[in-house]
Amino acid sequence: MKLKAGDDIVSFSSIDTMGNNVSTDDYRGKKFMISFFRYAECLFCNLRMHELIKKFPELEKEGLSIIAIFQSPAEDIDSNIGKLNPPFPLIPNLDRSLYKQYSVTIRNPLGLYKGYMQWGKALHAFSKGHFIKVGKGSRSLIPADFLINEDHTIHTAFYGTDITEHVPMRQIQDFLK
Repeated sequence: MKLKAGDDIVSFSSIDTMGNNVSTDDYRGKKFMISFFRYAECLFCNLRMHELIKKFPELEKEGLSIIAIFQSPAEDIDSNIGKLNPPFPLIPNLDRSLYKQYSVTIRNPLGLYKGYMQWGKALHAFSKGHFIKVGKGSRSLIPADFLINEDHTIHTAFYGTDITEHVPMRQIQDFLK
């Protein structure tokens, strides 16, 4: 069953790509976002990471922390996303146990096709040096984002409809106001 606004979060603790323990309990009293990505080689995921990294100083100043989760092994994340030097933790979750806890289990071949038909996003990703690569994990897994209140309730549960879709940046900024 999908999570929704008002639900308590599913607490977890995991090790990020830097070997640090990341626990949702450490974010109590803070607004944060848990962002579930496809896999580290995904050109659209890399494009979204560019956007988050670019906007992060502004988002952090407004009080947002981010946890990014990939269905990839740590070494794949390091060799793809890690090169971008994100200022927030990247969690490898190849067995997708965290995805299951947050009901991010939709694999949609139509969402894969629909995503690849977004040529503008694809061309933008190509311009940033990201190309179509096959990675470990389900290629048709649809991303999801959760905006979390200070009291660990879900403010926004955003389940994408295709492989390119994440919660809009404007919605994140509105959440912080």
